[in-house]
Amino acid sequence: MAVIQKKQKTARRSCRGEKCIDDDDDYGEDRLSELPDEILIPILSLLTLREAVSSGILSQRWRNLWTYISTLNFDPVANKIETKSCFFNPSTAKSRRKYVNWVNNVLAQYKGGHNLEEFGVCFDLARTSPSYVNDWFEYAMSKNIKHLEFNFLKSPLGNPYSDLTNLSRLYFFRILGSRKSCDPAMNLNFMFVGFQSLKSLSLKFINVSCEAIEYFLYNCPLLERLSVHGSSRLYNLRIIGPSIMLRHLEIVRCFNIQTIEICDTNLVSFTYSRDSGLRSTMEWPNRIVIKNSPLLVEVLIGTGTLAFAQHMILKLSCFIHQLQILELTLYHHHPERKMSSYMLPMLRNLKQLKLIVFLGGIEHCLLGFVAMLKNFPYLETFVLQLERRNEVTPLAKGSRKKPLPSIRYPHEFLKVVKMIGFNDFSVDCDFLMQIIENAIALEKIIIDTSEGHKLGGNWLKRAVAGRTRAEQLKSLVPPNLEFILL
Repeated sequence: MAVIQKKQKTARRSCRGEKCIDDDDDYGEDRLSELPDEILIPILSLLTLREAVSSGILSQRWRNLWTYISTLNFDPVANKIETKSCFFNPSTAKSRRKYVNWVNNVLAQYKGGHNLEEFGVCFDLARTSPSYVNDWFEYAMSKNIKHLEFNFLKSPLGNPYSDLTNLSRLYFFRILGSRKSCDPAMNLNFMFVGFQSLKSLSLKFINVSCEAIEYFLYNCPLLERLSVHGSSRLYNLRIIGPSIMLRHLEIVRCFNIQTIEICDTNLVSFTYSRDSGLRSTMEWPNRIVIKNSPLLVEVLIGTGTLAFAQHMILKLSCFIHQLQILELTLYHHHPERKMSSYMLPMLRNLKQLKLIVFLGGIEHCLLGFVAMLKNFPYLETFVLQLERRNEVTPLAKGSRKKPLPSIRYPHEFLKVVKMIGFNDFSVDCDFLMQIIENAIALEKIIIDTSEGHKLGGNWLKRAVAGRTRAEQLKSLVPPNLEFILL
């Protein structure tokens, strides 16, 4: 990459008419350009799309190499392209036109064969004609696509856009929607050869129906990963049968879903989340059935209160005995007074636990999450990620709650603890000291203070102070305990 950057600078100087040193004298022999296409094209495919296209200015040899790369990811963030696409922004229409032109121009120049590895679209296209999306979808599927993502982002109101993101408006889904009774096993593979190669499908903030999802499941024999975000038309999802190769299922912000039925599958991980912000919710599907899925060992649940997490885990009681990895996203705006309120059902096979906790106050006690570990006797790795609000105020004097008692429960198998979002608050320090006292087999503690740097302002000062406090704690831990500060 250093050679490419130097040659790019040389090319720019040449374009401005500046005197340049001869390439051979400056850099020596150009051995990189002598490599065959079979080596250079996979290397370019590892770069972002923008970087790959930029390599075309190096020389005549490189000019068209990028047009054969195996990944086409049109994510402006990943490509470091400045955008101001927002529902209420007057420049939105212009931004969308630029984005559509960018995608169409790249596809017009693309010369790759029929084995495209990845195709991704990520932009707010709510006001754009759906014909563009239809063309991109057909193009990707005609290339034997393996990994496909359509992400139309979310509106400021938190709802998917209905004017474009209703997939029934796209040509392919109009065919599905034209039948009153859609048979998910019907064979329409002649439409898109790519269905036979598709391994992962991500549809975000798109109103896709259960019938369309079932069509993909039954007609994509290699589909292993399915992610659906922000669909208001997903009501009753059924994934049934060992013939379905799906390994990872993710359902996020699909607020109208009522039933999730998973039976006789090869599923390994299941993610269910109703919300991604700080807005509380106590709603869940009326019926969740998971049967005969012996490979299912990883579950991610969010976002809600402790009661929400307890209720969801109970709904999964038919297979929780086999869980090895659990991730929960919780609201901790009002700390519980009793340790028992933090207790989740007994999970004897759980090996890894991650808690993402949204805190509503800087003095909210965290010791309940230490007590929670009692019901996970064979836990080996515990990650606590604290998400604090941009403006957090201390509790009023009259509302200060009595702290929870110290924990006295030795944990014999916990080896690694990581705390993300550590600050110099006393509750953060109390949590770590209780972990050290109770985890008798503890080998490593990782403290990450970088979250404060991301928030900036007063939180940056807190992060610096938190790092100082963490260094002080290091002197208190046993010498045989590995202490890592990030």
